[in-house]
Amino acid sequence: MADTEIDPRYSAQFQRGYDPARHPAPVRRGPTRLEGGPPPSAPRVPDPPPVVERPVAPPAAVEVEPDDAQPSVRSRLEWALLGAGVVLLVAAGALFVGAVELQNRYSGWLPGFEGQLYGAATNQLPGPFLVGGVLAIVVWIVLRAVSADRGSR
Repeated sequence: MADTEIDPRYSAQFQRGYDPARHPAPVRRGPTRLEGGPPPSAPRVPDPPPVVERPVAPPAAVEVEPDDAQPSVRSRLEWALLGAGVVLLVAAGALFVGAVELQNRYSGWLPGFEGQLYGAATNQLPGPFLVGGVLAIVVWIVLRAVSADRGSR
């Protein structure tokens, strides 16, 4: 390919050897403008009919027989969830304190298999226990709020 030939793959006006007198005008690529303005648009959808107010009947009251002899299973589960959250938070704190004590000894190593287990527990368990405890307490708070909302109706 000589310097004066124009490569058809690329725009001619940006190539070496382009002469507007010798070469045809570049073909315009891309969208073309339609004659006569923009195309017609679809007709507008009519407005919806006005909303008719209907009287709303109050919901039927559901009668629940009180069972004062034994607390319900749901209440037990809610309190068990709170207890599990507190236990996890206390365990995370205790393991963190154990890890700090091991770090203060500068060795961080206890002899025997029990020492290895204790070292692994103090290094790896406080984070998951802390997250689990906080999540359990948050879920307990949400469940108490939902049950209190139902009780007020």
